[in-house]
Amino acid sequence: MQHFHLIRPIISKFLLLVIILFSSCQKDDSAEQLNEPDPAQVDGRFSVAISCSVISPPAEVNLNSYYKKYINCNGIPVIGSEDVPDEALEIASETINFLLTNLTQVRNKLILDGNYVALYPEGGSLASLPENFPISGSASTGSYTYGPDLRAAASDVTSLLCKPEGGVGHTLVHEMGHMIHLGGFRQLDGSFQSQLNNAYNNARSNGLWDNTYAATNANEYLAEAYTIWYGVNWIGPEGGDGVRNDIGTRLELQGYDAGIHGLLNANVNSLTNIPGCRLPVQSGASANCPSTISDIDGNVYEVVNIGPMCWMKENLRTTRYRNGNPIPNIQDGGQWQNTSIGAWAHFDNDSGNDAVYGKLYNGIALVNPAGLCPEGWHVPSIQELQDLVNYAGGDHKSFNLRSTQNWGDNPPIPGTNTSGFNLFAGGIRTADGGFNGLGSRSNLGSVTAVSDANNYSKAIFDNHEFVFTDNIPKNTGYTCRCIKD
Repeated sequence: MQHFHLIRPIISKFLLLVIILFSSCQKDDSAEQLNEPDPAQVDGRFSVAISCSVISPPAEVNLNSYYKKYINCNGIPVIGSEDVPDEALEIASETINFLLTNLTQVRNKLILDGNYVALYPEGGSLASLPENFPISGSASTGSYTYGPDLRAAASDVTSLLCKPEGGVGHTLVHEMGHMIHLGGFRQLDGSFQSQLNNAYNNARSNGLWDNTYAATNANEYLAEAYTIWYGVNWIGPEGGDGVRNDIGTRLELQGYDAGIHGLLNANVNSLTNIPGCRLPVQSGASANCPSTISDIDGNVYEVVNIGPMCWMKENLRTTRYRNGNPIPNIQDGGQWQNTSIGAWAHFDNDSGNDAVYGKLYNGIALVNPAGLCPEGWHVPSIQELQDLVNYAGGDHKSFNLRSTQNWGDNPPIPGTNTSGFNLFAGGIRTADGGFNGLGSRSNLGSVTAVSDANNYSKAIFDNHEFVFTDNIPKNTGYTCRCIKD
């Protein structure tokens, strides 16, 4: 099965540095989250300035004057300029604490050595930060140096705040994977790097991770596996797209690469539901929704109220824009691939799929100003789709949006439809004019453009709990669900 998913900028080579010291490392395998030691009891650069609120950087930690915000609830502070929202610093701090839960010795080592995380603002880059983060050393060995006595990781704000351009999950998880490895495991356990190298070499000799960023070297291999372990990795096509492949969950990682799965299982915590803005919204908000809505062709759709939103409970089936102009039905694959106008198709060009799965509309139709949805309704933005996901239980609960039927005879993760959204697996029409995923996937189209050629959508699969943010060509055919103005 081919997936088309959002690819984030590759910034990891520039984000991390590490330190040297020796001790012994041991994972706490307790099933319950432990009470971590007071970070102020560890004698490190930042242990003198603990604050679980965002404050101005204390003078005693001697940070560059560029930094105006500081939070340090766990001994490893997160810092940023005045342009970094407090919410981003708070989410980063919670994420660091989550990742270090039950890794007491690693946490203490990072505190002792004065590690910290710097965030650069939306629209910024590493060049925005005063450290400059030059690399002197070997990326292949993980020998990173960012100047004397500087031990830091950097991350962006967009991924922490779940902005569409930030993609799925946290860039910070990848970078903390580096920090925990290079500043923790590798310094505390003299055998860890050789274990990692053996897992990497074995995987590569067996052709695993071809055409992905994980193939770069053993350290990037681990950091990418880290993001998969916590369910925040971007998903690419089977066989890779140069950055990612289709491995996106802990269970999939175990089946694909038992070596790195085993190494992580033995050393990191097994918590799920990582902190962040993609967590469920707890709200009693509701909207005054009609029970049904009709399109210009006379098709009648049931409506469901989810939080403050009114959504169609069925996939759109119209053949005309709201102004009455017809939407061409393009059946030929070559014509579909090369069209520059809005179009629709039934899956497999079979009209028998219409009543259940609706039509597949290309991204050009979705954004047509004539209006694809009925009067008073519109094609959702990617943010409105994210709001839907959050109100339905969060990014790890795709099954709450999925119907209890029409997802194959025995889907790996059955739909529960607790949200009432009742999403059927209508598949997609691929950019080359083919068809893919009936009964196993659905892409909810949006009007939010990535570029002149691509749109954002939300992708849901029968074998993934996660809801993915897709960046795919506008000549892909999407399912459309309209939302009330």
